[in-house]
Amino acid sequence: MAIMKTEELKKIPSKFNLEQFDVAVFAKDRIREMFRAGKLPTADAMVDEVILRALKEGASDIHFEPTEHELRIRLGYEGVMKKLVSLPRDISENLANVLKTKAGLNAFEKKKSQEGRFTMNYMGIHLDLRISTLPTVSGERIAMRLLTKANHISNIEELGFSESSLEKLKKLLYRPTGLLLITGPASGGKTTTAYAALNKLNVPEKNIFAVEQLIEFKLEFATQVQPSSDKSFSTADALRSILRQSPNVILVGDIRDAETGNLAAEAAFTGTLVISTLLSSDAIGTIPRLLNLGISPYWLASSIVGIAHQQLVRKICDGCKEEYQATSEEIERLGAGTWGQTIYFRGKGCDQCSGTGYRDRTAIHEILSISDQLRDLIYEQAPSVKLKEAAFNSGFEDIRADARNKVNEGITTIAEFVRALG
Repeated sequence: MAIMKTEELKKIPSKFNLEQFDVAVFAKDRIREMFRAGKLPTADAMVDEVILRALKEGASDIHFEPTEHELRIRLGYEGVMKKLVSLPRDISENLANVLKTKAGLNAFEKKKSQEGRFTMNYMGIHLDLRISTLPTVSGERIAMRLLTKANHISNIEELGFSESSLEKLKKLLYRPTGLLLITGPASGGKTTTAYAALNKLNVPEKNIFAVEQLIEFKLEFATQVQPSSDKSFSTADALRSILRQSPNVILVGDIRDAETGNLAAEAAFTGTLVISTLLSSDAIGTIPRLLNLGISPYWLASSIVGIAHQQLVRKICDGCKEEYQATSEEIERLGAGTWGQTIYFRGKGCDQCSGTGYRDRTAIHEILSISDQLRDLIYEQAPSVKLKEAAFNSGFEDIRADARNKVNEGITTIAEFVRALG
């Protein structure tokens, strides 16, 4: 999936100025009176305008956040939040009901979280919107992701892997069997990388399957299965059935429980390449997390071949990129590996990047190949410190090394390195 290009949306005029209803401009009581008198745009029109504004500004997320006194609407843009508008608290429930109705959710259910999706079309461009509700003490908080179908599935060569990381990943992909995990934080591009991995394996001789709770992209070369939302046909059920269909490659959208994890590991051990995604803070930390889920140490040690961990960082805008002399404090934050470099790059801010100095994102990676020593330690359920020692002894480089290289090469900034990794 990809964010819609803002240039394609600038021709769509707004029907009203959203900021005129900001509580910072008009008194809340005045806006409340207009709302009750029917002088405000309808809740449907408000929702449409918020979505349009988000798209025009290149946002990937919209957050509707009710507080005690107002409804704050913020945009997520390349991993950074910024305020769009603050509306009177009274409007919150109406906007939530519109969004839930569009997504096919129960508008009367306000005490449980819900997830849904709906589609819209702007100038013939198909837009996919995912929403998640969360009950809070101030009302329902709603997060919405804005996605459009990309024209093609990415190639792994396009995803920002360094030459050495790409070579390691390809070696893992070309193995006929084993469990390969793609991990990272939420909204870290894991699904994009998983699809790119499948795309790399797309040859007529392979029997490829994918099991996902929410199918993000239709794959012409794979059999895709979506488990039912009512649990009558689970991911584990789908995996059991797929294993009777002579698979060569299986993508499991996410490992969320011990049953799915054990089945995926067993399938990998018995002759299938299984690729799956998992929320994780780093590659090595994925191992104890899987064991804590209840996955058998025997099955995990026997099947896992590698872990590709990634995060997204903002790229410097090419339209305003400039050299500058970094301070000693900035260089110190980068740590080892700067090799005496003092000249770095940043963005001054321009119209192309809305003054931020950043435009688009790339991924930073670490690839952990499972050595025999690591396999033994997994079986023994060894502590993380021993896993790390064995990993680094086998040539593992953590994600900070890749991020540091991207700073040195002028792809991203020292400030972004610190924001993403601390």
